Amino acid sequence: MDEYQIGGPLKLYTALEKTQAFSLFLKSRMTQALEAEDPTELHYLLAQLDDFHSYMWRYYKTLREKRAQQMDVLDR
Repeated sequence: MDEYQIGGPLKLYTALEKTQAFSLFLKSRMTQALEAEDPTELHYLLAQLDDFHSYMWRYYKTLREKRAQQMDVLDR
């Protein structure tokens, strides 16, 4: 989990970095948790997934506010 940190600024570069780091983190830890049938580790990973989900929603909401014009075009 050293490479993956939740939080930080809501900007494209950071969101892309977090997505890549989270992907690698899950790839290594999720396989182990599922193969070991470890409920504690799986619970921890689900909590991390929830944090990542919240981060991406905050990023989306920031973009929606900054680029409201583009959202208007999509709603038509």
